[in-house]
Amino acid sequence: MKNKEESFQLFPINVKGSAGSICNFMGSFIGWVVAYYFNFLREWRSTGTLFIVSSFCCANFILLAIMVLETK
Repeated sequence: MKNKEESFQLFPINVKGSAGSICNFMGSFIGWVVAYYFNFLREWRSTGTLFIVSSFCCANFILLAIMVLETK
């Protein structure tokens, strides 16, 4: 039986460092892309920009609800 700390791990111990680094890099990169292009998109059309952002938020919520396992 696993102890309490091991049962709440998102990644296995042998890939935790590299998976955490990849997730951190991708989050930072996507944040930079959004911050860089947001003003260009706002000049193009503000309602279209907000629709794109809200579409990605809804898609993220659906993927989260389907793919992420429940941790108790």
